[in-house]
Amino acid sequence: MNHLAKPRKAEADLGRQSKQLAEDECGLVAPDRLAQTITEFVEWRAFSYWLRLTVETQGFVSDPMIAILRERCPGFLDYASAFAKEHPREPEFLWLRFLEWTDERLFHVSIAEGWRHALGYYATRDPRMDQIRAHWKQCRRAWKLQPPASFPSFEAWRESALQHR
Repeated sequence: MNHLAKPRKAEADLGRQSKQLAEDECGLVAPDRLAQTITEFVEWRAFSYWLRLTVETQGFVSDPMIAILRERCPGFLDYASAFAKEHPREPEFLWLRFLEWTDERLFHVSIAEGWRHALGYYATRDPRMDQIRAHWKQCRRAWKLQPPASFPSFEAWRESALQHR
Protein backbone atom coordinates (compact mmCIF):
# COMPACT_ATOMS: atom_id res chain seq x y z
CA MET A 1 0.00 0.00 0.00
CA ASN A 2 1.48 3.37 -0.95
CA HIS A 3 1.78 6.24 1.51
CA LEU A 4 -1.31 8.02 0.12
CA ALA A 5 -3.61 5.02 0.33
CA LYS A 6 -3.80 4.96 4.14
CA PRO A 7 -5.06 8.56 4.50
CA ARG A 8 -7.55 8.03 1.66
CA LYS A 9 -8.86 4.86 3.27
CA ALA A 10 -9.11 6.58 6.65
CA GLU A 11 -10.95 9.49 5.04
CA ALA A 12 -13.37 7.12 3.27
CA ASP A 13 -13.96 5.22 6.53
CA LEU A 14 -14.64 8.46 8.37
CA GLY A 15 -17.07 9.52 5.64
CA ARG A 16 -18.94 6.21 5.92
CA GLN A 17 -19.08 6.52 9.72
CA SER A 18 -20.37 10.09 9.46
CA LYS A 19 -23.07 9.08 6.99
CA GLN A 20 -24.11 6.15 9.18
CA LEU A 21 -24.31 8.35 12.27
CA ALA A 22 -26.44 10.88 10.38
CA GLU A 23 -28.75 8.13 9.14
CA ASP A 24 -29.04 6.71 12.65
CA GLU A 25 -29.83 10.12 14.13
CA CYS A 26 -32.56 10.71 11.54
CA GLY A 27 -34.64 8.24 13.52
CA LEU A 28 -34.71 10.73 16.39
CA VAL A 29 -36.49 13.48 14.47
CA ALA A 30 -39.51 13.69 12.18
CA PRO A 31 -38.48 14.19 8.54
CA ASP A 32 -40.46 17.42 8.13
CA ARG A 33 -38.91 18.86 11.31
CA LEU A 34 -35.41 17.93 10.10
CA ALA A 35 -36.13 19.53 6.70
CA GLN A 36 -37.39 22.75 8.34
CA THR A 37 -34.39 22.89 10.68
CA ILE A 38 -32.02 22.34 7.75
CA THR A 39 -33.60 25.35 6.02
CA GLU A 40 -33.10 27.45 9.17
CA PHE A 41 -29.52 26.18 9.51
CA VAL A 42 -28.73 27.09 5.89
CA GLU A 43 -30.23 30.55 6.41
CA TRP A 44 -28.07 31.24 9.47
CA ARG A 45 -24.98 29.86 7.74
CA ALA A 46 -25.69 32.18 4.81
CA PHE A 47 -25.85 35.08 7.27
CA SER A 48 -22.49 34.01 8.71
CA TYR A 49 -20.89 34.02 5.25
CA TRP A 50 -22.28 37.51 4.56
CA LEU A 51 -21.12 38.71 7.99
CA ARG A 52 -17.63 37.33 7.40
CA LEU A 53 -17.38 38.79 3.91
CA THR A 54 -18.54 42.23 4.98
CA VAL A 55 -16.43 42.50 8.15
CA GLU A 56 -13.27 41.10 6.52
CA THR A 57 -13.65 43.40 3.52
CA GLN A 58 -14.14 46.47 5.70
CA GLY A 59 -11.52 45.40 8.22
CA PHE A 60 -13.76 46.26 11.16
CA VAL A 61 -17.32 45.90 12.46
CA SER A 62 -19.14 49.00 11.25
CA ASP A 63 -21.84 50.80 13.21
CA PRO A 64 -24.51 49.65 10.72
CA MET A 65 -23.32 46.03 11.16
CA ILE A 66 -23.46 46.40 14.95
CA ALA A 67 -27.07 47.61 14.61
CA ILE A 68 -27.94 44.66 12.35
CA LEU A 69 -26.37 42.18 14.78
CA ARG A 70 -28.16 43.71 17.76
CA GLU A 71 -31.49 43.51 15.95
CA ARG A 72 -31.16 40.05 14.39
CA CYS A 73 -29.05 38.37 17.04
CA PRO A 74 -29.76 39.81 20.49
CA GLY A 75 -26.99 38.80 22.87
CA PHE A 76 -24.48 37.81 20.21
CA LEU A 77 -22.23 40.87 20.56
CA ASP A 78 -22.11 40.32 24.33
CA TYR A 79 -21.18 36.69 23.70
CA ALA A 80 -18.39 37.71 21.30
CA SER A 81 -17.13 40.36 23.71
CA ALA A 82 -17.04 37.93 26.63
CA PHE A 83 -15.14 35.40 24.50
CA ALA A 84 -12.59 38.06 23.51
CA LYS A 85 -12.04 38.99 27.17
CA GLU A 86 -11.57 35.34 28.15
CA HIS A 87 -9.20 34.67 25.22
CA PRO A 88 -7.23 37.91 24.76
CA ARG A 89 -4.44 36.28 22.72
CA GLU A 90 -6.78 34.60 20.25
CA PRO A 91 -7.56 36.33 16.94
CA GLU A 92 -11.02 37.83 16.78
CA PHE A 93 -12.91 35.88 14.15
CA LEU A 94 -16.38 37.33 14.59
CA TRP A 95 -17.91 34.92 12.08
CA LEU A 96 -16.51 31.94 14.00
CA ARG A 97 -17.99 33.25 17.26
CA PHE A 98 -21.23 33.69 15.33
CA LEU A 99 -21.25 30.02 14.28
CA GLU A 100 -20.69 28.94 17.89
CA TRP A 101 -23.41 31.28 19.12
CA THR A 102 -25.98 30.08 16.58
CA ASP A 103 -25.25 26.44 17.34
CA GLU A 104 -25.56 27.00 21.09
CA ARG A 105 -28.55 29.34 21.02
CA LEU A 106 -30.55 28.43 17.95
CA PHE A 107 -29.88 24.74 17.40
CA HIS A 108 -29.67 23.58 21.01
CA VAL A 109 -32.77 21.39 20.59
CA SER A 110 -31.07 19.23 17.97
CA ILE A 111 -28.12 18.88 20.33
CA ALA A 112 -30.32 18.03 23.32
CA GLU A 113 -32.39 15.54 21.33
CA GLY A 114 -29.35 13.85 19.80
CA TRP A 115 -29.71 14.69 16.11
CA ARG A 116 -27.19 17.55 15.75
CA HIS A 117 -24.84 15.49 13.58
CA ALA A 118 -27.67 14.63 11.17
CA LEU A 119 -28.55 18.32 10.92
CA GLY A 120 -25.00 19.33 10.07
CA TYR A 121 -24.43 16.36 7.77
CA TYR A 122 -27.46 16.99 5.59
CA ALA A 123 -27.29 20.79 5.73
CA THR A 124 -23.70 20.88 4.47
CA ARG A 125 -24.78 18.70 1.53
CA ASP A 126 -27.79 20.84 0.71
CA PRO A 127 -27.51 22.45 -2.75
CA ARG A 128 -28.32 25.84 -1.24
CA MET A 129 -25.14 25.62 0.86
CA ASP A 130 -23.14 24.90 -2.30
CA GLN A 131 -24.61 28.01 -3.92
CA ILE A 132 -23.92 30.16 -0.86
CA ARG A 133 -20.31 28.96 -0.54
CA ALA A 134 -19.66 29.48 -4.26
CA HIS A 135 -21.11 32.99 -4.13
CA TRP A 136 -19.10 33.82 -1.01
CA LYS A 137 -15.88 32.70 -2.72
CA GLN A 138 -16.71 34.72 -5.84
CA CYS A 139 -17.49 37.86 -3.82
CA ARG A 140 -14.41 37.41 -1.65
CA ARG A 141 -12.14 37.34 -4.71
CA ALA A 142 -13.89 40.27 -6.36
CA TRP A 143 -14.13 42.40 -3.22
CA LYS A 144 -10.43 41.93 -2.45
CA LEU A 145 -9.68 43.54 -5.80
CA GLN A 146 -12.42 46.15 -5.62
CA PRO A 147 -14.65 46.48 -2.55
CA PRO A 148 -18.21 47.52 -3.38
CA ALA A 149 -19.11 51.19 -3.04
CA SER A 150 -21.88 50.08 -0.69
CA PHE A 151 -22.31 46.65 0.80
CA PRO A 152 -25.44 44.71 -0.11
CA SER A 153 -27.97 43.92 2.57
CA PHE A 154 -27.98 40.35 3.74
CA GLU A 155 -31.26 39.71 1.95
CA ALA A 156 -29.91 41.03 -1.37
CA TRP A 157 -26.66 39.09 -0.97
CA ARG A 158 -28.49 35.86 -0.09
CA GLU A 159 -30.85 36.26 -3.04
CA SER A 160 -27.87 36.74 -5.33
CA ALA A 161 -26.19 33.71 -3.81
CA LEU A 162 -29.18 31.47 -4.33
CA GLN A 163 -29.39 32.52 -7.98
CA HIS A 164 -25.67 31.73 -8.34
CA ARG A 165 -25.07 28.59 -10.34
